[in-house]
Amino acid sequence: MVERRLRGQLRETGNILKGFKGNARACLMMEPLWGIPYNLFITYTSVYMAALGSTEKEIGLIASVGLIFQMFFSLVGGHITDKLGRKRTSLLFAIISWSIPTLIWAMAQNFYYFLIAAIINSAVRVVHTSWTCLFVEDTPPGERVHVFTWMQIAGILSGFVAPVAGFFVARYQLVPAVRGLYFFAFFSMTFMFIFRNFLVHETEQGLIRMKESKNASFFDSLKDYKEAATRLLATPSTIIAFLLSVFINIYTVVRTNFFAILLTNKLGFSQGSIALFPMIQSGIMLLVLLFVMPILGRMSFKKPLLGSFVSLIISNLLLVVSPDRSYIVLIISTVFMALGTAISFPLVESILANAIGDRERAKTMSILHVMLFAITAPFGYIGGLLASVSEELPFVMMGIIFLVCIFLTFVLDRLKVSDKPSMQGMD
Repeated sequence: MVERRLRGQLRETGNILKGFKGNARACLMMEPLWGIPYNLFITYTSVYMAALGSTEKEIGLIASVGLIFQMFFSLVGGHITDKLGRKRTSLLFAIISWSIPTLIWAMAQNFYYFLIAAIINSAVRVVHTSWTCLFVEDTPPGERVHVFTWMQIAGILSGFVAPVAGFFVARYQLVPAVRGLYFFAFFSMTFMFIFRNFLVHETEQGLIRMKESKNASFFDSLKDYKEAATRLLATPSTIIAFLLSVFINIYTVVRTNFFAILLTNKLGFSQGSIALFPMIQSGIMLLVLLFVMPILGRMSFKKPLLGSFVSLIISNLLLVVSPDRSYIVLIISTVFMALGTAISFPLVESILANAIGDRERAKTMSILHVMLFAITAPFGYIGGLLASVSEELPFVMMGIIFLVCIFLTFVLDRLKVSDKPSMQGMD
């Protein structure tokens, strides 16, 4: 019975994947060339910074400064995307925001290298706007949640290479190994950006917006930003979904910058061993996205979101109470984190994506991300301050934040957001 159900689920999942065409398929195909090098170095980013002399406060400051600049690039991202087109903007700013910083990280000597690289890397927000438009605009609304889910699966599959980074760190020591990983990232990502550009086409909406924006200046477009912001603030359900996205983004910032520091400085894990946990995370998330998300997709958003936030609270609580070098506790925490992340990320992304019309997508996304990073920016430094007192405190903060997310989910449900506009294709 179980075997028949699994086969049926695999068949359904395969049919969904076969249905992807055009830009969505091209982006999915090329994602591993970005995801593999990213997953190789990201686990060691904070401890690499610490090894080159950066303190917890400085690591948090770098995160906050990066978010402030991301706010600026989010503001101009919509105008640039409409002006240059989705395709051209994605190529140009991907090279600026990833190829250049990976070289700087590879040659970094102190805090100032990381600060400069973070500022340049913040241009990724332009790419996020242009790439999202490129990725979803020619995809029917009912299929978008599946597109986001499969993009997450592509990234998760790339995460299985994380232990390779641990092998290099154990073999060649932290700093030389991570420098090599950043050089590899430069070559792999740059090739991916160029080759992907040959595979994708400008979207229909992109061609329209390029024509309409041909003679418009950035200041002319500010009126459009104001109108987009007014529409957003006039929709309570979109505001709640946006706040959930903000809190998820704060968690990403905190975990990226302070998880490895907690494991190595407080819990006594070796630098080579911490790459084990991203692999476990990837395995659990892959199973959830393949076999659980299609089932949850036929439900209303309330129960899946509540379950995901409870899982994230448990994960953070286990990090706080874990004894030294307890692989069992860290593995259980990683499992709960993977469950919560795999469910919450695509649901919140799809709610926001379907709440925005294609015509105003670029500028509305820009406004969303300006507000998102304005709220998120202080939390990098706040996390650094908390970590300088005790490495567990940033994760105590995240447990409290996910309690707020549970409350917001109930509010969203009480607003009676219909499943069709908020989660099309998941009924």
